[in-house]
Amino acid sequence: MWWCFFILPTVVALRDIEPPPPTPVTRSTPVESWLTVRLNHFDASNTETFQMRYLYNDELANSTNIVIFVGGEWAISAGWLTGGLAYELADSTQAALFYTEHRYYGLTRPTSETSVPDLRYLNVDQALGDLAQFIQHVRSDNFENGRYRDGNVALVGCSYAGSMATWMRLAYPHLITVALSDSGPLHAQEDFPEYLEVITEALRSQGSEACVTSIEDAMRNITDMLTTSAGVQRVSQLFNTCGPLEASSPLDLATFYWFGITETFAYLVQYATPGDIPSACTRITNSTISSDPVERLASWITSQPTTQPCIESRYSVQVAAHTNTSYDSPQATMRLWTYQTCVEYGWYQTTTSARQPFLSTVPLEYFHQMCMDFFPNLFDTALLRSGIARTNKLFAGLTHLPDHVVSVSGGHDPWAPMAPNATHATHLAPVFVVPGVSHCRAIRATNNSETEELENTKRRILQHMDRLMTGRTGAGGGASNIMFSPILLVFGIFYLVL
Repeated sequence: MWWCFFILPTVVALRDIEPPPPTPVTRSTPVESWLTVRLNHFDASNTETFQMRYLYNDELANSTNIVIFVGGEWAISAGWLTGGLAYELADSTQAALFYTEHRYYGLTRPTSETSVPDLRYLNVDQALGDLAQFIQHVRSDNFENGRYRDGNVALVGCSYAGSMATWMRLAYPHLITVALSDSGPLHAQEDFPEYLEVITEALRSQGSEACVTSIEDAMRNITDMLTTSAGVQRVSQLFNTCGPLEASSPLDLATFYWFGITETFAYLVQYATPGDIPSACTRITNSTISSDPVERLASWITSQPTTQPCIESRYSVQVAAHTNTSYDSPQATMRLWTYQTCVEYGWYQTTTSARQPFLSTVPLEYFHQMCMDFFPNLFDTALLRSGIARTNKLFAGLTHLPDHVVSVSGGHDPWAPMAPNATHATHLAPVFVVPGVSHCRAIRATNNSETEELENTKRRILQHMDRLMTGRTGAGGGASNIMFSPILLVFGIFYLVL
């Protein structure tokens, strides 16, 4: 039966973390503030409200322009208002700089807990409504006596927040002047095996073919070891599982494979910085560590921060953690984002592709069961598929890019298959795909880029957005200046996770 191959999804696989803040270029301290926003933007009879948190830096504000760094499925922090590409855009356009927090995440809590009934207002429609209300407030006389009245607005977002930036321009074009989407997936999709294909290509390209082969050999050997009690005990010891590995439990075994092994590679590739992947592959293929590929793999896996202090392979423990409805529970963010995937996006990575070395089978049905376990008495596959169809119908998937949106992806970003590529670009919606880099690399500061092409891309993005914000043709970035990098295509790529 398919459930025999369940594995637990991971934080990295299903959601993002806040991008690590850039090195600050200012000592200015952003101000934390709160705005009363509507709980339901689409029902005039519902007058309930909640407090939405945002951060504000006005040190560069010598015009009415507004730049908003859009928050995703994480708690916001001040770093992105003191450096990075959004800060540089605010500098060049003399704009006020804001960072908004997504409803239900961080300290922006519309409800007292995250039970299933409490989550009915957690969807992207309402989150975009929050942004629209926020922009209207900042541009009104009620904010600093109209200091930014009718100012031009630029949005900057990465990953899911990049999706939101694109969709804001589509849904509220009268409020948004220009938007940057870095690594933003636009096409909702139920099954997403391409994610591991991108990881494999990155390991092969930045590491070596021997690295991919060694991982596959280790996985095959682990499968063989798990057929004997001595082998099970050895695997459990090598990979430092939190409790004895239960080979008789298909759910526990699959949880070990995914949470312990595949997730670790997901984190490595998605957030790779120069040298990370070659270093990992060097260790995985180093025969001086051991002649056994399992021991080499275990040595690297257990040295990673994502597997500390141990690998939790007990499926029941994971389900219990993700059904805790407190906002302060350790897995609260994962629970919230998983809910959104269950009702709006899918984006479930499966191991059904033959173009990856991770041999444990993760069927789509596992993710269905995960939704049922996390959100009892709510989920069924009809709801998921209806939600995915609705998302693509409302926001057009990859079939239509709104104008005045700049899209950028990395050639080794596991999310790239769900993001635009050069074939989707239009005169007013440029698209950049930068070979060899991964997730959310364009939102970082200029003069801090892995490759020359990434650096040039950042500068073209700034020029293009500056021109649309200020009308200065001398700032460059017009359509004649935009150059598109050839996209690095791997068969049917994609990735789910804020």
